[in-house]
Amino acid sequence: MSRRWIQNSNRCADEYLDGIEDFIEFARTHNLGATRICCPCRRCNNTLWETIENVGFHLVRNGMIETYSIWNIYGEQLDHASS
Repeated sequence: MSRRWIQNSNRCADEYLDGIEDFIEFARTHNLGATRICCPCRRCNNTLWETIENVGFHLVRNGMIETYSIWNIYGEQLDHASS
């Protein structure tokens, strides 16, 4: 799965919005039953817990941490990210 969308400065672009949807789906799949997850937006910086819906809003409003391409907090391993 390409993470190129994270670098897109146009947070209204289809590529960026589709990337957020992919991220949210990934987070839900790897955190079954969780109602709150660490928010990877630039403001929260993976330190604040938000509802999954609010994470989506934060990513549109604030953008995602540009260097967060391996979603290890959500269970992704290095070898999975490269495939």
